[in-house]
Amino acid sequence: MTCPFCAIADGDAPGVVLHERPESLVVAPRAPETPGHVLLVTRDHYGSLFDVPEEVLSDVTHHARDVSHRLQTAGYDGVNLLHASGEAAQQSVPHFHIHLVPRRDDDSYDLWPAANQWEGTSQHGVYDELRAILGDER
Repeated sequence: MTCPFCAIADGDAPGVVLHERPESLVVAPRAPETPGHVLLVTRDHYGSLFDVPEEVLSDVTHHARDVSHRLQTAGYDGVNLLHASGEAAQQSVPHFHIHLVPRRDDDSYDLWPAANQWEGTSQHGVYDELRAILGDER
């Protein structure tokens, strides 16, 4: 099966390309979450965040920042940057991409799961484990 983002980047499949840089493209998603929702995809195929070379990731991050700034200048009040790596994180297309979801103060979209789902449970053990994984030995 051909990667849909590679096909768009190569010009072999239709796609609404809104902006381009040498390392990345901004394209319209098939099912936007909010008005103005776009995807920033790498021009070359990288399966996930873990596969993207640092220099490419740096360029893509700068592109995301530039697009977000332009959205803010155009009148949006904020932007959610969302990314998933791997099936467990619900990555639907195995090609590195970032969702840029522009927001307005009054849009009433809720892109976050219930914040109180962990209320009343201690997360100290989880954070102790993460501290060990990250190498912070305080």
